[in-house]
Amino acid sequence: MTLAGRDLISINDFSNEEIEAVLNLADEMSSALEKGKRLDLCQGKELYTIFYEPSTRTRSSFETAMHRLGGTVVSHAEAQVTSAVAKGESIADTVRVLERYADVIVMRHPLDGSTRLAAEHSSVPVISGGDGAHEHPTQTLLDLYTIRKEKGAIRGKSVALCGDLRHGRTVHSLVIALARFGAEITCIAPPDFELPDHIRDTLKSYRCKLTEYESLEDIVTEGSLVLHQAKTSSRRGGARLTGPCGQEGFMTFLLKNLDVLYFTRLQRERLSAGEIGDAAEESYRINRQLLEKSRDDALIMHPMPRTGELAYEVDQDKRAAYFRQAGYGVPVRMALIALLLGAVETGVSEGPKRKTPKLAKDVGGVRCLNGRCVTNAERYATAKFCQVNPQLLRCYYCDWMVQVA
Repeated sequence: MTLAGRDLISINDFSNEEIEAVLNLADEMSSALEKGKRLDLCQGKELYTIFYEPSTRTRSSFETAMHRLGGTVVSHAEAQVTSAVAKGESIADTVRVLERYADVIVMRHPLDGSTRLAAEHSSVPVISGGDGAHEHPTQTLLDLYTIRKEKGAIRGKSVALCGDLRHGRTVHSLVIALARFGAEITCIAPPDFELPDHIRDTLKSYRCKLTEYESLEDIVTEGSLVLHQAKTSSRRGGARLTGPCGQEGFMTFLLKNLDVLYFTRLQRERLSAGEIGDAAEESYRINRQLLEKSRDDALIMHPMPRTGELAYEVDQDKRAAYFRQAGYGVPVRMALIALLLGAVETGVSEGPKRKTPKLAKDVGGVRCLNGRCVTNAERYATAKFCQVNPQLLRCYYCDWMVQVA
C-alpha cells in the first residue's frame, strides 16, 4: 500500500490502517533519530510551508522534519501580508504557482475548507496545517501517537476533551479519530462552546458513545474543590446532571477514571468580544488541586499554545505530556512527508478502500451557510455538497449542514 501523491486535509482522508502505518513509521523515525542516524530519504525534495495564520509548533516541526529527512524547505510565514494574497491573489492561483517550486505543500489558512480547495488546484500533495475552525489532521496524528506511545494503545482508553470544542480545529479531527479507534470519549465545554453539529453527526455514524457535560467550573477555596455541573439537553444525548457536587463528587470520579485529559484554549481569534463571557473564561482550568484527584498514570495533553486554562504549576508533574506531545510532531511529520513523497512504502497490504464522498447533483443555487467557508470568500469556488438525506446536505469543503426543501 502506498500513500504517494495523496493529500491530507481531513483525518478521514486516511483509513485506520493508513493512520497506523504513519504511526508505525514514526516509531522507526524516532528510534533512528535517537541513535543519531542520518535519514536522507527526501534528499533533493522541497517542502513549501505557507501559513496565513501564526504557528510555532506546526510550521517549525514540519520544517525540522523535512531537514532531518535530507530535504530542503521554503518557508512563507504571515502570508496574508507578505504574499501576493495581499494584492488579491486567490488560493487557486497561489498553489498553482507553488507547485512549480515544491514537491509537497503545507498550508494553514483562516477559512474553513481552504486547504481542500487548495488541494483541488495542486498537482503535488497538499497537507493541511489547519483550516479555520474546521480540522487539523496532522495534530491528530501526533496526538494519537502520544496516546499510543505513552499509554500503550488507543482502543478502550478513556479520554476527556475539555475547553472550546466548537471553534478548536484540533479537537474536531481528534474526536473523530478517537471514535474510529475505539476510545471512550467525554466532552466538557461551556454552553455554546460544545462540539459543532456536523462533528456530532459524524460521531453518530461511528456509533460512538459520547458523554457530554456543559460546564466545568472549578472554584478552589482553602484547598476545597467544588465542581458546578449544568444539565445537558436531551437533544445532545449527554449525561443529565443535577447541580454542584463536593470534593468527592463527580469530578473526583471522572479524574480517577480518565486515561487522558486533553485541554484546549479559548479560540479568541474566531470570537467577538460579546461571545467571550465569564462562564467561558472560568469553565475549564487545570491546576494542582485537580491533579491531586487524577490518576497517577493519567496524561495531561494540550495542542498549545496555552492561555489561562493550563496552570504553569502543572508543568513539573510527570503526567504533563504536552511538551513531549509537541516533540513527537517531528517524527510523526517525518513519517507523513516520507510516505506522501513515496520515499517509503507503508509495509502493509492494501487495506479497505477509503469511502469517497458522493457529491449531490442538482443543487444549483445552494450556498454553504457557514460564513467562514472558503466557498463564500473565493469567488471562483463552486459550492459542492454531499447528500446526507433527501432534506440535508453536507458542505464538501467545511462539512456544515444545509437543510433543503
